[in-house]
Amino acid sequence: MPSTLQKLKDSNPLRNMETTDRQMLLVCIGLAFVFWLILNLSQDYDINKVVVVNYAVSPQRALAGDPPSNVPVRIHGRGWNLIWESLRGNDIDITLDIGDKESIQLNRNLLEQEVRRQLSSGDLEIENLNYEPQRIVTTRRDGKRVPVINNVDVRYAPGYASSGGTSLRPDSVTVSGAIDVLAGIESWPSEPLVLDNVEGSLRQTVPLKPPPEGLVLDYNEVTVAVDVEAFIEQQFRVPVTLYNAPRSDSSRVFPAFVTVRATIPQRAFGSVRATDFQVEADLSRMQTDDPHNTVPLRLTRYPEKIKAEFEPRAVEYYIYNRPE
Repeated sequence: MPSTLQKLKDSNPLRNMETTDRQMLLVCIGLAFVFWLILNLSQDYDINKVVVVNYAVSPQRALAGDPPSNVPVRIHGRGWNLIWESLRGNDIDITLDIGDKESIQLNRNLLEQEVRRQLSSGDLEIENLNYEPQRIVTTRRDGKRVPVINNVDVRYAPGYASSGGTSLRPDSVTVSGAIDVLAGIESWPSEPLVLDNVEGSLRQTVPLKPPPEGLVLDYNEVTVAVDVEAFIEQQFRVPVTLYNAPRSDSSRVFPAFVTVRATIPQRAFGSVRATDFQVEADLSRMQTDDPHNTVPLRLTRYPEKIKAEFEPRAVEYYIYNRPE
């Protein structure tokens, strides 16, 4: 029994036509398509595009405020002309040469002139250019040196830590632009970066956050440096030192010692002693009749480049006076 596909092939009228007849049929179809295309492309159509406005300003001046950068426009014309214009994309890029002028009046006529220069055909018409006249103002360009904000998150591998933290080189950047804009800039951030499972010293470039239109940075990236080495944890029993104790026969705190946990570089193990640390209890603001006889502690001395924590964070204090 013949399949459905075979039945369709057998019922195809082109199979029963002569070769010359099939060729003639294809020619007729092709001519019909050409005439249809000519007829439709000879009619008028509209397309919507966006005018991207760029400003050419003297290096000594900068744009003030927020001048328009995108203006919608509708282009009208014959299909033949519009088809080529459509192939060029949705944007029409124009550049306004301001130079060292303090201001220019940007109106619809000026904008239309610049747009016409960029169109693919002089037969195209500009319709519905949605723009209100505006004065484009420039100010003297100035520079301001601001610190770079470090947005690098360093996560160390177990047993490793930084001996000196992270540093940026250079640690500041010069921002150039309009004076009124620079007044509100106090720092400049780097792009976020996560360095995970770090177990060795490294140097890596980090891009700075790109400036908006009208601002310029004197460089676009910085180098983050991290000095990493192996660390170990060591505990020390450190006595609590009393300061500003009230007049009395005796003042004591409980407990009299705290436990200091220090993260020490492996190369420095054995060279750190309990006497290198000092934990203080300042009693200057305590009253002898205060029912809450606790005082917070502070770690006031510890070796350089060593991270230390201690507990407890507070102690009880007692004052003893001999009877008269």
